[in-house]
Amino acid sequence: MISHQIDALFQRSKTTLHLLQLHSLIIKIALDHDEYRLSQFISFSSSISLQFSRTIFDNSPITPPIFAWNTLMRAYSKSSTKIESVKLFNQLQKMELKQDKFTLPVVLKSCGHCLMIGTGGSLHSMAFKSGFSSDIHVNNTLLRMYAVFGAIGYARRVFDEMLERDIVSWSSMIAAYVHCNLPSDALLLFQSMKLANEQPNSITLVSLLGACTHVLNIRLGRCIHSHIVTSGIELHVELETALLGMYAKCGHIEQAFHIFNSMADRNLQTWTIMISGLADNGHGEEAVSLFTCMEEVGFRPDSLSFSAILCACSHKGLVDLGRKYFHKMVSIYNIRPTMEHYGCMVDMFGRAGELEEAYDLIKSMPIEPNSVILRSFISACKHHGRVPCADENIRDILLKIEPELGSNYVLASNLSFLFNCNDANSLRSAMKVKGIKKHPGSSWVQLLGGSSEDSI
Repeated sequence: MISHQIDALFQRSKTTLHLLQLHSLIIKIALDHDEYRLSQFISFSSSISLQFSRTIFDNSPITPPIFAWNTLMRAYSKSSTKIESVKLFNQLQKMELKQDKFTLPVVLKSCGHCLMIGTGGSLHSMAFKSGFSSDIHVNNTLLRMYAVFGAIGYARRVFDEMLERDIVSWSSMIAAYVHCNLPSDALLLFQSMKLANEQPNSITLVSLLGACTHVLNIRLGRCIHSHIVTSGIELHVELETALLGMYAKCGHIEQAFHIFNSMADRNLQTWTIMISGLADNGHGEEAVSLFTCMEEVGFRPDSLSFSAILCACSHKGLVDLGRKYFHKMVSIYNIRPTMEHYGCMVDMFGRAGELEEAYDLIKSMPIEPNSVILRSFISACKHHGRVPCADENIRDILLKIEPELGSNYVLASNLSFLFNCNDANSLRSAMKVKGIKKHPGSSWVQLLGGSSEDSI
């Protein structure tokens, strides 16, 4: 009877005050020495107050069972203090308690989030020594951890050595390749996945669409879209967003906008990708209109959203609107401008011939401009045939940031001519001394051809 009443009180507890009252009752009826009730209380309270749950854990009259440790570490891994999960695991190592197969995945996930490469590698060794190296859940988490580190070779080694794989294993490895900017490897692994008769799920398809987007493979992208429709795979916001992003990036903006309009649910990423797609495909006015609509329906734009709209303003020469959005981002939404935001503004002013304003913005930046911004400004000066600044600091900074790039010396030389300086020849001499050559510009798109890669 008491057990049922305690369970009912757990369900009714919603605040820290409720937890305090419930804890007092548990102590009063001597259930604080019960491992099951202690684990239940820690599990339940961690979703209401992690700090309160930790206090109960630390002050327990008995040693908490491994379930309680796992529960608390998992709660930390989902919080803003993920490092506490690793610290708690280190504390567990000093106890006589033995970890189980649910312990390591939680800590490995936290190591990935905190970029603790050394600790993650040590835990990998620990998994091998403690006999968990054959556990599929442990291996899947190891794979994802190495992917977060960018250690794609280690991730693939874990994958190749797995005695058993599931859809999570394949999806994680494909996602790892996409994350590490190796889309072709992701697509090749998908071919192996098909040969293994493993059917992709929606998570796999999101990663595959990301790979198609990277290599601009519209044919395979269409095949994946067709597979989604014919297989009756349930559409969700992440999958639909990946679809419209693929079409937009490949230049099929009408198809992307059709998907966008048909979506029952959209998140901020959906709006941002659609705005960016419109901007990149020459539809700046439509991008501005969609940004306004996004705000009107209640979405709060983030840093990426403003990058997309500032890019649209730059491409269409909407200087006044660009100034308005930049000011709005800082003063209304309290978003600190990033290098990308400054780059969009400098590019916008440069295209419009507002070189003085571009120069003033560069000089007022709280961070040193990168080479992209400087090249954009110098190119604009060359295009318009004038330089608004009375010194050559811009040129010197560019050569300091990227001293081995031949095109920078050519740009700097052009700027010297505009300054009516006589050191253009010295710049070209410096290129010869350093063995730097200016290579012609080129662009290439990798397409995976063949019927086997264009069908599901």
